[in-house]
Amino acid sequence: MARRSKITRMDKWDVPACRPRLKGGNIPLCDLTARPAIHQLGSLVYFSQFKRTKHGTPFSELKQSADIAALFADTAANFIERLVNNTEDWCIITTPRRRHTGGFHFATAVCERISTTLGIPFYADAVQCINRNRLDPDFHLLRPIAERRVIVYDDIITTGTTLTATASLLADRDFVLNIIGINNR
Repeated sequence: MARRSKITRMDKWDVPACRPRLKGGNIPLCDLTARPAIHQLGSLVYFSQFKRTKHGTPFSELKQSADIAALFADTAANFIERLVNNTEDWCIITTPRRRHTGGFHFATAVCERISTTLGIPFYADAVQCINRNRLDPDFHLLRPIAERRVIVYDDIITTGTTLTATASLLADRDFVLNIIGINNR
């Protein structure tokens, strides 16, 4: 059977073909309109700031922008200030880097700004993923965290595996507040 070549419509000639696509051909987008929501994943509860939309900026571009990281941080800091009256004995960590070992890391930039705004400690790279299994990650705490209340920040949630693995690692804490930048579920 002969293979047919790809046909490009005239009105889509300038759209790059190399954009990241999800199953079904959809490009993950966000229009950066704040849509705070509470979600439940099994027994785990998390708050999201934004959600995936049909129009907007691709996730890959969002995660490379320091200005958008500042927007996400300010939105999260405002939410945390309203939710948590006293930030004493609180700290913030991010889920482990699994694909970004160097250079700009969106979640780290967000957490650094939240830490500065709220005056709470930020433990950079406190959690490490030992294996590359995305469905069953093996996380380890790299440094002791003195605070009994922890804010866990993750930039995008899709399956929830990273969040549940991080939550189980912090099960001994008095309170864990899970905040997600973009809900992609």
